[in-house]
Amino acid sequence: MSLQVKVYPYGPLEENTYLVTDEDSGYKAIIDPGYYGEDVANDIGDINTLKYIILTHGHFDHVYAAEEYVREYPMAKLVGPTNEKYLIHKDWTQDRMTLGMGMHNCPEPDIYIADNEILILGSSDFKFIDTPGHTEGGMCILSGDKLFSGDTLFRLSVGNTSLETGDWFDLCNSIRNKLFTLNEDVMVYPGHGMTTTIGYEKRANPFV
Repeated sequence: MSLQVKVYPYGPLEENTYLVTDEDSGYKAIIDPGYYGEDVANDIGDINTLKYIILTHGHFDHVYAAEEYVREYPMAKLVGPTNEKYLIHKDWTQDRMTLGMGMHNCPEPDIYIADNEILILGSSDFKFIDTPGHTEGGMCILSGDKLFSGDTLFRLSVGNTSLETGDWFDLCNSIRNKLFTLNEDVMVYPGHGMTTTIGYEKRANPFV
C-alpha cells in the first residue's frame, strides 16, 4: 500500500485540501474539499480516477468547494461522518456572507461512515476514527502511517471547541485516548497548518 499526498492550503481560512492517490491503482480521493481550482483539476486528470470526496467534519471552510467537486466529478462519492449530519446540513450562508464569500452549501453525502469503518481506495484502506470535540461528529482518517486529522489535532495546537457543537473535554479525550495511542511515527496531516507526527505532539503539544 503506497499513498501519495498533495496539499492545497488555499481554502477559506487557509484550510488544507488534500488530494490522495493510491499509487498502485491510480485511484484518487479528496479529503476536506475546501478548495477547488485548475491546479487540483490538472492533478486529478481523468475524472474517472476520483473515487471519493471525503469530509472530516462539517464546518464551511472544509466543505466550501464540495458542490464544485460533486458537479465536476459525478462518479465520485461524497462521504461524510454519520454523527456530523447537523453541521453538514447547516445553512452557512450568513457565515460566508460575513466573510465576503459565495453562498455554497454542502450537498447531501452519498455515504455516511461511522467509527472504525473502512473505505477502500485501490490497494489503500482508510480507517475512520470518531474524534468528537472540535465538532460533535468530527472524524480523523488513518491510512497506513498517515493520519488526516481535520481540525482535531494541529502541529503544537488543537481544534477550537468554542464553536457550535464543540466540547473541550471530548476533544482532549479524543486526542489522548484515540490519536495518541497510534504509532509515534504516524504522520499527521491537519486541516490547517503544517504536518507533524503523533510522537512530536505527544512530547511537545502544550494543550494536551
